[in-house]
Amino acid sequence: MKILALRLAQLASLPGPVELDFSAEPLNDAGLFAITGPTGSGKSTLLDALCLALFGNTPRLRNAPGRESPITDIDGSELQTADPRTLLRRGASSGYAEVDFIGRDGQRYRARWAVRRARNRADGKLQAVEQSLSNLDEERLLTAQKREFAELLPRYLGLSFDQFTRAVLLAQSEFAAFLKADDNERAELLEKLTDTHEYSQISAAAYKRASAARDEVKRLEGQLDDDLPADEATRQQFDNELQQAEQQLAASHRQAQQLDDEQRWLEQDRQQQAGVDEASERQSQAHNDWHALEDNRRDDAWLTLLAPQRDLLRRHDELQRRVPEQRDQLACVHKQSEQAATALQQAESDEHQAQQQLSHHQQSLDKSRPAIAAARELSTALAAQQHRLATLKEERDQRQRQLAELNEQHQQCRSRYQQHLQQRDARQAELAAWLEPGQAVDAARQQTQQQWEQSSQHVLSLTQLAQHWQSFSEASERHRQLQQRLTRASEEHQQCLELGKTARLRLDDANTALEHVRQFVHRQQAARSESIIELRAALSAEVPCPVCGSLDHPWHDSPPATPEAAQLAASQAEEQRQLDDAQRAVDSAREERDQLLGRYQALDAQLKEDHTTLRNIEQQREHAQQQLQAHDLHHQLQEVAEGERSRWLQRQRLLSEQQRQQADERRQALDRAQRALAPLADVLGEDERELERFSTRDQGLNEELQRLTQQLSPLTQRTDELRQQLTAQLGDHHSADDWQQHLEQQRDQTLQQRDLARQTLGEARQQQQRLVQQQQHDQQRLDALEKEQRELCQRIEQWRAKHPELTDDNLARLLDVDDSAHRALQQRIADTRSRLQAAEVSLDERRQQWLKARAIRFPETSSEALLSREQQHQVEQLQTTLDERQAQLKPELDAAQSRRDAAWHAVKDDDRRRQRMAEGRERLDAARAQHQRWARISDLIGSSDGKAFRRIAQAWNLERLIEEANHHLAGLSRRYRLIRGGSALGLQIIDRDLADERRSVHSLSGGESFLVSLAMALGLASLASGELAIESLFIDEGFGSLDPQSLAMAMEALDGLQAQGRRVGVISHVQEMHERIPVQIRVLPAGNGESRVEVAT
Repeated sequence: MKILALRLAQLASLPGPVELDFSAEPLNDAGLFAITGPTGSGKSTLLDALCLALFGNTPRLRNAPGRESPITDIDGSELQTADPRTLLRRGASSGYAEVDFIGRDGQRYRARWAVRRARNRADGKLQAVEQSLSNLDEERLLTAQKREFAELLPRYLGLSFDQFTRAVLLAQSEFAAFLKADDNERAELLEKLTDTHEYSQISAAAYKRASAARDEVKRLEGQLDDDLPADEATRQQFDNELQQAEQQLAASHRQAQQLDDEQRWLEQDRQQQAGVDEASERQSQAHNDWHALEDNRRDDAWLTLLAPQRDLLRRHDELQRRVPEQRDQLACVHKQSEQAATALQQAESDEHQAQQQLSHHQQSLDKSRPAIAAARELSTALAAQQHRLATLKEERDQRQRQLAELNEQHQQCRSRYQQHLQQRDARQAELAAWLEPGQAVDAARQQTQQQWEQSSQHVLSLTQLAQHWQSFSEASERHRQLQQRLTRASEEHQQCLELGKTARLRLDDANTALEHVRQFVHRQQAARSESIIELRAALSAEVPCPVCGSLDHPWHDSPPATPEAAQLAASQAEEQRQLDDAQRAVDSAREERDQLLGRYQALDAQLKEDHTTLRNIEQQREHAQQQLQAHDLHHQLQEVAEGERSRWLQRQRLLSEQQRQQADERRQALDRAQRALAPLADVLGEDERELERFSTRDQGLNEELQRLTQQLSPLTQRTDELRQQLTAQLGDHHSADDWQQHLEQQRDQTLQQRDLARQTLGEARQQQQRLVQQQQHDQQRLDALEKEQRELCQRIEQWRAKHPELTDDNLARLLDVDDSAHRALQQRIADTRSRLQAAEVSLDERRQQWLKARAIRFPETSSEALLSREQQHQVEQLQTTLDERQAQLKPELDAAQSRRDAAWHAVKDDDRRRQRMAEGRERLDAARAQHQRWARISDLIGSSDGKAFRRIAQAWNLERLIEEANHHLAGLSRRYRLIRGGSALGLQIIDRDLADERRSVHSLSGGESFLVSLAMALGLASLASGELAIESLFIDEGFGSLDPQSLAMAMEALDGLQAQGRRVGVISHVQEMHERIPVQIRVLPAGNGESRVEVAT
């Protein structure tokens, strides 16, 4: 990977456009170049533009705060501090950054990042960023989509953003801190440099998993202790009581079943009677509907007779309308033909007149051509003269501006000189003000330092005392609050336990009711089964029924009639409703029970946790009280009332802080005054020399301005003469071209008019021919329609003569009925006939079914008397007797059911407890196994802060980094080699010039530290880039703090990098480096927050 060129505009302090071509001289042959300029001029903006073009982000913005610190844009909208669009220069409407590079495949690519404001206005809203990637060798745009750009660029460049900032942009300050750090700090720095945070996360996660598994084991053990089943003797007693209660309940159910069968027959009889009444009403309604359709049936007969003549009559009506329309159309065409003949004569006259005007304008143009040529020559001469005059005026104005700027700078220099004089006098007076009479500066500084240290120590002591007091107060308050919460939680815990027992009983009752409904529905379905006849036939006396278990079989000899479909559907719907109601009751009771159980478990766990927290808080309060009593100032605090202690501590700390601040202010004032006096003498001398240079330049500019003013007078006179001659030649025209253009426009307009007249003439001739043909065609069509109309009239008169009873009104009404309406009428008649037949059949079937059912129930009664009023009164007496017997049986059945339910609940509750105990033991065994597994893992790599596994993993990363760093260190200086030593993440240096003596990294000089830091930075770059060859490096830090000898070693190291075939760019403020690096990219301030960039050698 190699950077070929960098271009940017309107970014930060660089308005641009700026172009740095590393493939052109002098940068092409420069293996080492410097980026120089004052602080804040925009040197780092060049590297920001490099990252923007490639990745749309910069290292500085990546570390900026996010949503916590928005900034306001020029249009009032808010931008995040980390938004790259904030790099757009203030007042600019658009900006961009562009990089050409050689990718991992050897081809040349161009990456571009651009941003603009709405409508390209400086006050417009910032728009979305635009990014594009192009292949320069193939001249092909690869993408202009931001998301696709982020996927393609690392593929062609070979580096991600993090890898690029570690492999191409080297920040040595991190490695200087890395060398001098302890193991914990070195692990954190190495984790940051190698971007391997996952090892700390794995360590912390393993610790959390082990803690969670341990808590789960404790929770399950507590649950088993709170839910024990009954012993064996109690369980045997529950089983015996349940067996006796079920026997009593079965006997009561058999009696109730007999009454239910009698009730079902009575209900079926009422339903059959209602069915007969309903069928009779439907039969009467069907008769009425059939008689109401008498007129419709008569119309259906006429429509059937009229169907063969319908098309003939419709065609006759259509001809009655079309013949008059055809006559009107023929008259209209005749009138249009006469108008077309008149238009043809007018078009021939217009064409002749246009041809004459065209000839006249062409002659005028030919006569004016010589005069136009002469005017054009005068215009050329005048333009040349005006250009010379404008050039001299611009040069004169430029000299005037330069003179004004020079005068302003001269005045500014004088102001700075006076200001520096005043600053020197003020600093001398300020220094004297802080000294006592006859006191030396060093003595005053030492005295102030002692006062500051004493005040700081007193502030620290008061801060510790306040912390101990606050810890004791907070622990006491938490202890009081937690005791109150424990009291409330215990009451709620007991209340939840009582509600849970009640909910469990309701759930058991609902399950029992659901089972009874299911059994009842099953018996009802069995009674309606298709095989019920075979089952009844197989019944024997004293043998229980296989469906209901009864020993009495009343329907063995006289079975009930099978209900028809409507009654069957109603019965099934009622049974399903009862099942749904019972199921909903069970679900509601179970949901209530589960909610209370969850609440009970949560309260139980909360109580245990609160008790543990209470013990911890008591220990914390006791510890805080011991620390408070052991403090030196405790006796002074005890003398203050308890309510006033916080305010007393605050006043004491404020007083000590004021004393320390006063001492610190005096010490800083002494330092500022001494530091400010030193450079003022040199500044004053430089100001005097600059004033002399301004005076010399002022004199030269005045002489140059006088010379230009003398040359302007003759040029202005000659220009006016040429302008007068040209005005006389042109007359009313502005220029020769305007004159010629005016004549040519007149000719062209006349030519267009002539062509338009010819076109109009041709169209008029075509229109006349078309209308003549149309007139002939319309006459033929009219003759044919009149002939057809006469023939149809004869045929219709013959058919009407055969049917004189069909009047004209009826015929017109019947013709308005279309085929679909006729078919609908026929369908309506057929449907009414079918309903009448079906109603009569249904009435007969239902009466026969009712007679058959009553004949089976009352076999001694004749068929005629079965449906009489006397028989109906007998049926009603049966219902009254049945209601009395059911009312007597219900209390006995409810009492038996209650005894059985109580015994069943006791057995089922014990079964559930036993089941929960077995399941709880399985879950506890699984939780213990899980805890053992995670405990072993946590013992190896787990820790709450992630340090355990981080140290293990970063030790391996340190080995890789040392290996790569030693490879680069051998090329920079063969004297040193890095090794691990002293601790798991310790670093030592082997000095080969001292017989391979091991040295501490803290013993390295500034230059040696620079070499080692640079080698480690290059090693990390190799790790980040993998197998990719990096030919471009940029070093942004590390040179300002080096002494001359160390700086010489650093320059030798940079020369070594250059010799390895790398192009290295160095950002530095050190003047010695500027002198030793011939090729420089200079960023020079131009005032008003702007800088310009130039390449110098």
